[in-house]
Amino acid sequence: MTTTAVQPVGLRPQSLTEIAFDRIRDAIVNRTLQPGTRVSESMLSEMLQVSKTPVREALLRLCHVGLVEPNTRGLRVIMPNRDLIRDAYELRSGLEAGAARTAADRADAAQRQAIAGAAKNSLDSARSQDTAGFSQWDTSFHSVVAQATGNRLLSKAVDDSLVLAFTLRSRDVLTLDDSVHCGQQHVDIAEAIKAGDAEAAARGMHDHITQVMATVLAAADK
Repeated sequence: MTTTAVQPVGLRPQSLTEIAFDRIRDAIVNRTLQPGTRVSESMLSEMLQVSKTPVREALLRLCHVGLVEPNTRGLRVIMPNRDLIRDAYELRSGLEAGAARTAADRADAAQRQAIAGAAKNSLDSARSQDTAGFSQWDTSFHSVVAQATGNRLLSKAVDDSLVLAFTLRSRDVLTLDDSVHCGQQHVDIAEAIKAGDAEAAARGMHDHITQVMATVLAAADK
């Protein structure tokens, strides 16, 4: 098992901690860092060619998110686990239903427009079979809804839960959603938020994530 293919960070204007986090997460998704692989600050800082400080901070967040876990030898990449996938989507459902409800009450006109735009773009990408575009706008939609709550703690919790659910799904489960249906659900949720209908927004978000979870878990069971 080799981990030398992790791409070095180099010099970029983005935060080194953010870059290190993204590079390690990508290595987990594509199994360059295999499930169960022991990881350490020194190993990763050498591969990423940065100091230990941004790697340490990235590992702290990876532990918090749930992609890296402690064991008797230090830290290791999380193992495939159906229950963890279920837990991740149930967490998303609770957090994001609350976020949709709050966004419907608090979002300003610009935020409501941003939510509607991300929802429409996700649906347009799905209809044109642009898988990468749909994935990008799918993530953006959920993030902008969380940001529109005006609650930084809730927004961060949603972002972390998105990282966990999307990473586990991408790495461990081979499944394809009906992305057009998902995009339409995004549009319906956005319309409820724009109308200020908090209960419809929350219900729509809960149903959306629950349906995705059912699809992912059915694929995991196969």
